[in-house]
Amino acid sequence: MALIFLYAFPMIRVNWPSSFGMKWVLVREVLYGCINFQLFYLLAFVWLPRPLKERKYLEAAAGTLLLIGIFSVIKYAAGYFFFPDQVLLGMIPLIGFPKVYMPFTDYLPATLKTGAGVALLAYGYYLFLQWRNTGPANRLLAVTAAQAHARYERMHTGSRHLLHHLQLLTPVLEDERTREHEGTQAILLLSDLLRYMLYDKALENERVAVKKELVHFEKYVHLRALLIATPHLHLRVTGEEHPGLIAPLQLQQLTEESLQQFKDTTADINITVEVNTHELTLLLTQRDIALAHKIKLYA
Repeated sequence: MALIFLYAFPMIRVNWPSSFGMKWVLVREVLYGCINFQLFYLLAFVWLPRPLKERKYLEAAAGTLLLIGIFSVIKYAAGYFFFPDQVLLGMIPLIGFPKVYMPFTDYLPATLKTGAGVALLAYGYYLFLQWRNTGPANRLLAVTAAQAHARYERMHTGSRHLLHHLQLLTPVLEDERTREHEGTQAILLLSDLLRYMLYDKALENERVAVKKELVHFEKYVHLRALLIATPHLHLRVTGEEHPGLIAPLQLQQLTEESLQQFKDTTADINITVEVNTHELTLLLTQRDIALAHKIKLYA
């Protein structure tokens, strides 16, 4: 209603001194604007949501045409019985000639065009409401799906590495010389890593404490050293103790990927983890080859 009066205000101000002009503006712009608004409201909030939600497009189109026709009859009836000079007068007659009013067949095309425009506006507004209401849900669903995919990829990669270590554990347990000491330690370390990967609740939130991740990374390096004699791994953790969070299992994955790039299986490899305020640096060096990775830390 406020928009209708705002739209009609310039014409009201211009025609204020004229009673004929004021009546014409109030009827054609304000009164018929209110009737068109009622059509818009019925379409956008009452009729269209039900059939379109159920994907009954033919029913929605038929009902829309029926409402446009009903409102065309209402507008013609209002003009015929109450405001014929403002609505149905075809041309201003010359003095001495009778007034000629439009029949319903001549008035219908113009009012159908207006009704079709109102229906298009109502349909557009309905689509806007659907987008506004479902947009956050769709974005949340997309984020959840992305998180689930990332969790799956992380679990898949980590389980593949641990399965490889489990296969390496078999010859250690079969050898009586290494079964009691190295085998027992390897089983305990592998159990801890599996428990951390599969059952730790922090991994479900995509963030774990830096201290916890470093503890399990040390277990991973120790397990790999027990199962694979060469190249020997030397781990060193430097920097400040960070109270923040880190994406889990990145250290293990990056280390495995980096170790595949070292061709020399005899020379020792130094693994340095440096913890700073905003990031963690993973550095692997073997003689004159160095591979560095930056990992973001979260508060």
